[in-house]
Amino acid sequence: MPLLTWSQDRLGLGVPVMDGYHQEFLSILSALPSMPDSVFPTLFAELVRHTREHFTNEETLMRETEYGMLREHLEEHRRVLGDLEVMLERAQRGRMMMPREYVKNGMPEWFALHLATMDSALAAHLKIKLDFG
Repeated sequence: MPLLTWSQDRLGLGVPVMDGYHQEFLSILSALPSMPDSVFPTLFAELVRHTREHFTNEETLMRETEYGMLREHLEEHRRVLGDLEVMLERAQRGRMMMPREYVKNGMPEWFALHLATMDSALAAHLKIKLDFG
């Protein structure tokens, strides 16, 4: 799957905080492939930091609004953060092949699926609970 670029029409969920995090995530992700090996680990670390903050914010919203699919969503977040941290460690040791492949194929594929399923369902829940839309 090619890298995704932000488009409110195609990827927006109508929940501003979620859309903002997704836009920033895709901005960082799309910059990574063109980074030289000397810069890649630093920007990848920023992707991990951003993703952790993004997930923490979503998880807070899920708890505050008593989201019914909280456990499943949390488990997915933990799995993805674990994958990101493994890839970051590899990149920081100078082993770039797998992290670069993950950035080009693994993350865009995961993001598209996660957005279309888990995050879309969460956005629908939040629109009702927080009166978005």
